[in-house]
Amino acid sequence: MYKSRTDHILVTHEELAALNGTDGNAVPCGDQGFKYRLLFLLTVVVVQTLRLLFYPHAAVTQFQAGVMDEASLHHYMTIRAFFVMAISAIYLFSYLKDWYFEKVSILYVGIAITALVMDYFNAYIYLSDQPAPTTAALIAVRFLAIYCLVMNALRAREAPDMPRSLWS
Repeated sequence: MYKSRTDHILVTHEELAALNGTDGNAVPCGDQGFKYRLLFLLTVVVVQTLRLLFYPHAAVTQFQAGVMDEASLHHYMTIRAFFVMAISAIYLFSYLKDWYFEKVSILYVGIAITALVMDYFNAYIYLSDQPAPTTAALIAVRFLAIYCLVMNALRAREAPDMPRSLWS
């Protein structure tokens, strides 16, 4: 019967690295921009949620007075904030646990585009004639977030290897 010896090395570290295909100078595979897009999306979600929940009056002042009830607009923004938190939590869980991430990311592209169109018909049509430049900037940030979601959906198979974290 064969008995293994612990004092004899069968494979050197260099041979093991060559067998595994890992080289100290090798470029890591996968999408290197993935984590930056994900962190940008997380930042947008946190800022928008805080803005909608704690500073809705800042957004309400951008809309025409009298066209839409201010209480209704506050209620709409609160619902939107909770909706954004819920879908972001599912997206983040799907990413971190690799829970059908390819399908979830494609679904969320559709949700983001649908939410933008719904916001146009439910809120943006009531913008005042001279909206603040910050409103235009926030809409541009939403388009950039949709672009990041599209890129994450297209490159979902190139996401960082498991186990994933927000910083990997």
